[in-house]
Amino acid sequence: MAKMKALGFNMIQINIAWAYRPYDEALNLEDVVAMPEQFNRTALDERYRNTLRTPEKIVQRSKKLIDRIALCKRYGMRTLFHFGAPNVDQDKPEPYEQCIMDEQTIQRYRTLIRDFGKKFPGVDDLLIYTYDQHAWLCSEYGPCPRCHGVPLHQRLSAFLNKLSSAWKSVNPAGILWWEPWEISAGETYKIMDLLQPGIGLSVHSAIAEVQVALPADRWFKNVVMKAEEKSIPVIGEVFMGGPTEEMEPYTHIACPVATLKALQAVNNGGKLAGIKEYFGNVPDKEDPNLRMTGIFFANPGIAEDAALQQLARPYGHVAEKVTQYWKIASEAVLYYPWDLTWRIRRIGGSDPSHLMTAAVIKGASWATPSWQSNRKASFMRTDETDPPNFWMREDAQLRFEIAAAKMQEAIALGNELTEKIPISLRKDFDQSVTELKGFCVRTLAYAYHLRETNLADLIRGSLKRNEPVKKDNVEELRAVLLKDQKNQGKEEPVAAALQLLEHDLNAFLNTYFLPSEATGARDINGSSITSN
Repeated sequence: MAKMKALGFNMIQINIAWAYRPYDEALNLEDVVAMPEQFNRTALDERYRNTLRTPEKIVQRSKKLIDRIALCKRYGMRTLFHFGAPNVDQDKPEPYEQCIMDEQTIQRYRTLIRDFGKKFPGVDDLLIYTYDQHAWLCSEYGPCPRCHGVPLHQRLSAFLNKLSSAWKSVNPAGILWWEPWEISAGETYKIMDLLQPGIGLSVHSAIAEVQVALPADRWFKNVVMKAEEKSIPVIGEVFMGGPTEEMEPYTHIACPVATLKALQAVNNGGKLAGIKEYFGNVPDKEDPNLRMTGIFFANPGIAEDAALQQLARPYGHVAEKVTQYWKIASEAVLYYPWDLTWRIRRIGGSDPSHLMTAAVIKGASWATPSWQSNRKASFMRTDETDPPNFWMREDAQLRFEIAAAKMQEAIALGNELTEKIPISLRKDFDQSVTELKGFCVRTLAYAYHLRETNLADLIRGSLKRNEPVKKDNVEELRAVLLKDQKNQGKEEPVAAALQLLEHDLNAFLNTYFLPSEATGARDINGSSITSN
C-alpha cells in the first residue's frame, strides 16, 4: 500500500471483481450483503443460497472488505467497491429473472445499496457494470414484455439514476461510477444525456477493450467531450503495470514506453477526473511499466527520453542499455496486431504447436449492443462465417513477423545484459526476458502457420490452373516448416509434413493446411487464434 501511495495512487478498488471470481472475491452486492427478506428470490438466488452465498461466506467476504477498508484509510486512500447488477444467469435465454424495468428489481438494488453503505461506511464510491460481472440486460427487441420496444437508453438511465439516489441517501459525498461496457457508442451518448448529477463514468480507454497499444479512440474522446459538456466526471481505464489481460499469464513483459504513450494519450483525450488501473498491479516486484506510471502521475507531460532516464536510474552503469531494451520491447508490443481479434489476448496461454489444418483467424463476438455494432469496426474478425481472405492472413503474418523481429532484438540485448544487471533487480529482469521469449515463440507460431497456409493455397492455385508450380513457393514452404519445427521445439507434427512434402507434393496438399471444422484442440489455456 505504501508503494502504491508513493507511486501516486489515491484510490483502491477493494475487491478484485473478475467474472470467474478468483479467490472467492465479491463480484455482486449479494456476495457481501444478505438478501432482504421482502424480495422474492430468483432461481439464481436459490442456487447460490447454499453454495456461493451462505451466511458464512458472506461473513468471510465482509471481513475481507472491512480489513481492506481499514488498511486504505490508514494510508489515506479512497475506496471503491465494484459490482455487477442486475445479477442474472446470462447463459439462460431472455427474459431474465431480474429486469431493470421491474420495480421489484429496482427496489431490490436500492435496498442492497443502502444496506451496503450502512454495513461498510468506509467505502467512498461504487462502480457498477450492467453487462458482465454476472450482470446482463434484456434486449429491446427480445421477449421481455416490459423491455420490448423500450430503448435501452431510457431503461438503463432510469435504473442508474435510482441506484445513484439510493447511494447518495447513505453517502452524500459518494459517487456511483457506471462502466458502459458492452453498450454501443450511440447508446452511451444517449444515456449520458439522461443521467442525473452524482453519477460518474468509468470507461475503457477504447470501445473495443483496454489495449495498451490502441488507447483513446474516437469513442473515448467523444465520451470525455460530452461528459465535460454535461458536467459528468470521467475515469479512464488503462493497463498500468506488467500484469495485463492481454499478456496473461505473463506478468513481467516490460514495455514502459507503450505504457507511457497509453497514459498520455488517455490523459490528452479530454478532461478526466482520474485514470484507473483496469486489470490489477503487483507493486512488490520490479515493474518498469508500473514505475513509469508513477513517473507519469508526477509529471503527465514528461518527455519520453526524460521519463526513461529517470526510470533507468536504479540500473546504474547499464541504465542506457536497459533503456534500449525497454524501447525495443515496447516497439514489439506496439507493432503486435491487437486489432486482429479479441481472442488475441491472453497471449501466454496460446499453444505454439498449432494444428496442421488451414490457419484461421478466430473471431469473437457476444450478443451485446457493442459487439453487434461498434466492435465490428474495432477488430478485423468478430465472426467466423467465412475463412479469412489471403490478404487478411498475409497482413496478420507480416505484422506478427515485424513484432517478432523486435522481440528477438530485445531478447538478444536482454541476454547480453543479464549478468550486468544489479543483483536486486536481476531476477525480475531475467523473468521479463524469459517471458518475452515465450511471447516471441507464440508470435512466430502464428506467423508461420499463416504463411504455410497461404503458400499451400498458392501451390494449389497453380495446379488448379494447370500451370507449373513455382519452385520458389515450394522451397519457401519447406523453409518455413523447418523454422516452425524449430520454434515448436519438437519433431512432430512438422516432421511428417516435411517428409510428405519431399516425396509427394500432391499427397501433401491433400493432407495439410486444408479447411477444417472447429475443434478447439489448441484452446486449453487460452485462444490459439490460427488453430481451428
